[in-house]
Amino acid sequence: MNTYRIAICDDESLTCQEIKDILVNNSHQIGVNFDTEIFYTGESLIENIRCGAAYDFLILDIELARLSGIDVGKFLREENRNFHTQIIYVSSKETYAMKLFSVQPLDFLVKPVTEETLFKALKRGFEIIGESGDYFTCKVGREEIAISCKDILYLFSNKRIVSIVCRDETIDYYGKLSEEIKKLPDYFAQIHNSYVINLNALKKTGNDHVVMNNGEQISISRKYAESFKNKIFSRWKKMCCEG
Repeated sequence: MNTYRIAICDDESLTCQEIKDILVNNSHQIGVNFDTEIFYTGESLIENIRCGAAYDFLILDIELARLSGIDVGKFLREENRNFHTQIIYVSSKETYAMKLFSVQPLDFLVKPVTEETLFKALKRGFEIIGESGDYFTCKVGREEIAISCKDILYLFSNKRIVSIVCRDETIDYYGKLSEEIKKLPDYFAQIHNSYVINLNALKKTGNDHVVMNNGEQISISRKYAESFKNKIFSRWKKMCCEG
């Protein structure tokens, strides 16, 4: 059974416990496990992420005491350069839509959070980020290695060398990009004969290029422009459509 790591951050302990109870009581019904942690301040959550903690979802109250949920979201996207983690905001108010745009949240839920609205959001998140246990395997020299797909930004091919560019390292090995793409989850897309990118590591797109979350700009070739556009549109529908 697939396991997703979730951080719940709200300065109301009752709200945190209610959300955790919804997750725990329904996990087997939808066929996943949830590893949950509770935080009561944005500062404590940020510190935990700085120390190396990684989450698939953040369920964030917007009106936290000092650092707001929006501040936490900006830290995750801008400083931590993390576009894999899906953010679900919760609030008793409905007036935050434009302020949330820059941190690309998965959803915005009005308190009290219900089982129905929370799981609608989570199920869309599952489709977007894939399984938390997705790994890509390749042979480097004589050694077979496995790389977590969420750590991969893109794959690049130069003649017979394939380079896997991750957040913290680049791994080179002999191979063909056309064969390697068959081993990747659906949230990877080819945009050029030499490039396959992780859509969860995509910061923004232009007409003829993309910018990855490490700031690198990669060209989109005409050959792949239409298929890439269709894939982005399909992904957008998953993020924006309910159910």
